[in-house]
Amino acid sequence: MAESSVSSLRHEFPALALAIAFIPRHSRSVYADMFLLWMEARRATYANEAMIAAVRLAWWRDAIINQQSQSVPLADRLLVLGKSHPDMLASITDALDQMISLLAGGAAKSDALAIWNKTIAKQIIIWSQDNPQLSLVHDQASQILHALDQNLLGHTEQPMPAYSGKDMVFRLIIWLTQDPTRLYYPDQQPLLALKMSMAVMLRRI
Repeated sequence: MAESSVSSLRHEFPALALAIAFIPRHSRSVYADMFLLWMEARRATYANEAMIAAVRLAWWRDAIINQQSQSVPLADRLLVLGKSHPDMLASITDALDQMISLLAGGAAKSDALAIWNKTIAKQIIIWSQDNPQLSLVHDQASQILHALDQNLLGHTEQPMPAYSGKDMVFRLIIWLTQDPTRLYYPDQQPLLALKMSMAVMLRRI
């Protein structure tokens, strides 16, 4: 299960998959699936038509609520996770529902994504038990996902917020965006794995 999740993330976002290698093995599958879900809903939200975005988001909401994955691997894994962590999936479906309502009502995509960034960031931080000044860390992690989203859109001038938590993946996202070409590993940064390892070893993260 863990390898399947991380392999999927390695295919979708190789640089982020590298970052997940620096957390304990038992957490990697959850992190990978949370980021994969973040990307799925982000991609859906950026659909050209608001109603298309709402329909795509509704698929994920309904798959989780009705426990019908239709053999989609990520949905399968989320349903398994929900058996032991129902509150996590409840929070995710609530966020999807809010996003659908906003988009269907003509709200800006940024409003829907703000809810999504906050929800996914919070679930990851709760999972990691990175809880000094918990509300502050949640907010910072949400802002980091927003900045990552903007960097992926080519808005590289987006300032990256400070992060007072200990979660290594969020710290590595900050490091990745310091040079936006790092986000496009391996095409633009073939030696990124080595550079990332050195940055962690030398405590530059």
